[in-house]
Amino acid sequence: MNLKVDNPALLKPLDHLSRPESGKKAASSSKHKTKDGVIVFRASPESGVWEQWHLGAGREPEFLPADITASSQGRRVVVLPSETLFAWPLWIASTGDSADLVRLELSGRHLLKRGMESSLVVLPILTREERQLVLAVTVEEPFPEEGMPDKWRSADTFELPARLLADSDGTELVLWQEWENLQGALYRGGQPVWFCGIREEGLSDTLRRITLRLLAEGILEHSPSLIRIEGMNEERVERCISELSRAFPGASIRAPSSHSWKRLPPPILRKDSFDLPPSEARSERSRLKKQTRFLSFATVGIVLYLILLLWCAGDLLVRKTALKRLRHEITLIEKPALLAKRDSERWQALRPAVDPMRYALDLLAAVAEPTRGGKVRLTRFSLEPGRLQLSGEATDVPQAYGFIEQLKKNPLLQEYDWHAGQPQLAGKNSVRFDMEGIQPDAKPSS
Repeated sequence: MNLKVDNPALLKPLDHLSRPESGKKAASSSKHKTKDGVIVFRASPESGVWEQWHLGAGREPEFLPADITASSQGRRVVVLPSETLFAWPLWIASTGDSADLVRLELSGRHLLKRGMESSLVVLPILTREERQLVLAVTVEEPFPEEGMPDKWRSADTFELPARLLADSDGTELVLWQEWENLQGALYRGGQPVWFCGIREEGLSDTLRRITLRLLAEGILEHSPSLIRIEGMNEERVERCISELSRAFPGASIRAPSSHSWKRLPPPILRKDSFDLPPSEARSERSRLKKQTRFLSFATVGIVLYLILLLWCAGDLLVRKTALKRLRHEITLIEKPALLAKRDSERWQALRPAVDPMRYALDLLAAVAEPTRGGKVRLTRFSLEPGRLQLSGEATDVPQAYGFIEQLKKNPLLQEYDWHAGQPQLAGKNSVRFDMEGIQPDAKPSS
């Protein structure tokens, strides 16, 4: 095989892009538990196998064997297999919404299947005057979930394999093996402008046609001059180098060393943000968002309930303290109150003998006071506990009413509530009347 290379140093093995050496170092990593950084899940060159990489800040990427369950508290990035993706480079206007312009352009060409528009992402490449070069990327529908890693729907970011294989050395074409299938990606300015699965048979013709078309559309400036091969065994690498030398004569080709065959280099996370979640992952994110919102509302409700509970408990404590204080005060005044009650009872027992308002002779004198003049005379004076009954005669009705009014105004008789009947004629020049005074605390008569 004859291969022309301008810079022979570019054919040296890609040791700086290979994984950490296997053996003791790999065996020791099985005991490592990641607590920070990013865990990247990527399809391996071997069929149905997923690689796990731990990318920590300020540390070299660390490959985690398949028997380790990653327990990172940081981000989880899932690199979608290339066979599940659709990519198409386009020139669009630099003004307006790029997503709408791309969606309109792809729909006009009938390149989008049903359901693919919802996951369409536009990756900007460059802007030239009034035009903008972008790469439209979406997920094939229905998305093949078989073979995906555990809990892949809850990943924080979904990346493209071609973006994580780019490096800063100006590589313009990368060929790699993914699940035993050959994949290729073309780059411009470090950004992928095309990637797709390629058959090994007729590889040179396929890459030549794709390159010529991209050159004609102005997507590529020139044919690839720096090519890199990753993740293949030596036999397949030799076949690819033979095909590439026919498609791109004079290009510099770099291939992996013999000890790193069928092994991809560590993923390189780019600073520009990119996320392409399939419909299942979007549904999972929506579910988690609703769950988080519900939990936040529930947390707020629980906090408010606890605050109300604490407030009620505090109010109850204040009331109990006040009740305890009142009980203490009542206990202090209970004995003086009993003594006062006894004095009151003794006074009530002695009151009829010493109270002028209850002494019979004083009451009789007070009742007889209005009879002076001889026009009114008493015929009955009856004194019972709490009750005073009077009967009398007057010369006429006005004299009877006048006696009743004067009796009610007497200070010694204010303790009684007076009830007087209507005066009745008892004979010639004689009117009879009856009165009754009752004290408010008197017991009703039987």
